[in-house]
Parts: sequence; C-alpha cells; structure tokens
Amino acid sequence: MAVIASAQIPARTSPEWRKRLEASGLTVLDREVPDGFPDVMSAIYAVNGIEVEPAVSVSDSLPDAPTQVDRAWAAQATAHEIVGNDGAFYILAPDARGHEVGWIHVRDSVGSELPSRIRAGTGNAEFLTVSENGRVLCAVSTEESDTWIVVHRFS
Repeated sequence: MAVIASAQIPARTSPEWRKRLEASGLTVLDREVPDGFPDVMSAIYAVNGIEVEPAVSVSDSLPDAPTQVDRAWAAQATAHEIVGNDGAFYILAPDARGHEVGWIHVRDSVGSELPSRIRAGTGNAEFLTVSENGRVLCAVSTEESDTWIVVHRFS
C-alpha cells in the first residue's frame, strides 16, 4: 500500500522531521514511495510486537554500547541490503506523527554511525528503515535496559 500523496497529509509538510533528519546527516530526496511498499503501521508492529526477537541485542550498561549499536546496525543493514549503493534508503519520519508522515527517501552521505547520529539529531535512539525495494526492515528499538536491532522481511 502506497503512502497517501503529500498534499493530503499536512504532517508531511512539517519542517520539524526534515530538520531532524538533516541534523542526523541525512539528505531528504524527492522520490515518492513506490506502490507495494510496506504499510507504516505494519512496520511499526513488526518492531514492537510481543513476539519480536532482535537480530542483535546490546546492553545499555556497556561502556561502549553506542559504538556497539552503530556497528551492529551497520552489519545488519549491510547483510540485508538496506542501504543502496548510492547511500539511499527509506526511513520513517522521526516525529511524534511519523506514522502519518510515512516513509521518507533519504541518502546518507556520511555512511557510518547512523544510530548515534539519529540519536544526536532527533533526541531519540529509535528509528525504522526500509530497503529501497521495500522488502526488508532494519530498526533500532529500545527495550528495558537493552538496545535492539530488529530485522524483518516482508512477504
């Protein structure tokens, strides 16, 4: 299901989420969400459901936890081809109304330490990304005293 056109969603024009993405080192691209892309709420449930198991779990009590989360996300994102050759992928808008804004096509020209940059740019460690073909999700989620890297393949 494609996200409703930008003009129909006032939250999509909000500059706040765009500023947060840019502060994280991401460039917002003007590509529409392709047909057949995963529904935003389905993606959120794939990360927050009761039966969700992480691909990687990092204890927040570790002194180098942020570095380990950065490395784990990069390893999972690479293994599951989340980021295209040109550094592009889709991310859920980092906003309280992100589910209304939907998937945003971005390019990461920095290419490293994305979880740390997202946390610094948005004030929140959690984020959801989807590959450009919409088949695989790779997310960072905080669970009690751990940070999880969750990978989900859409059918």
